[in-house]
Amino acid sequence: MIPSKSIIYMVLHKTLNSVTKSILIVLITAVTLTSIKIQSASALELLPPSPMFSTATQILYDAMQERAFTIPEKPVEQTKPIIMSVPEVKYTRTYTVTAYNSVPWQTDSTPCISADGSNICQLREQGEQSCAAALPFGTKIHVPGFGVCTVRDRLAAKYSHRIDLYFGGADQIPAAKSWGKRQVVVEVLNKET
Repeated sequence: MIPSKSIIYMVLHKTLNSVTKSILIVLITAVTLTSIKIQSASALELLPPSPMFSTATQILYDAMQERAFTIPEKPVEQTKPIIMSVPEVKYTRTYTVTAYNSVPWQTDSTPCISADGSNICQLREQGEQSCAAALPFGTKIHVPGFGVCTVRDRLAAKYSHRIDLYFGGADQIPAAKSWGKRQVVVEVLNKET
């Protein structure tokens, strides 16, 4: 087994390729984060005298400077602040909320294509929830227990005071049945949010 001081000596004195530099940077970061302190007796075996207690990071940094190894500095990138819009609630209302799946016997011969022409099956795979309601297409609705869905589909005219949540394909029929039919106070959000 090679003593640890020999390993550090070999790493610092050999030509370092980019992978080794990356590993060394990760090692320095790990040591810094854990704030491992070693006694100066151990440090003196590697470097000239240092304070009574030195961090391993400082020892490595000093050794790298002494051996003329420098970590290239990345230019500071200008970043734009992230502005997140908080959905504005247009109004709240109690609706009868049901669930449906993209299967022909619940929809039509093109179960993945909604009334506005969207492919709700693909949108669901991308993490976007869809629903059917007698509200303008694109309206966002927050349904407690389900999340925010976008109106992309329609219900029969007799169900104008109902929201039907899209739960997915045939494999999600048990989840839709579990949802059942509920009276829920929902938040209708502004269309642009």
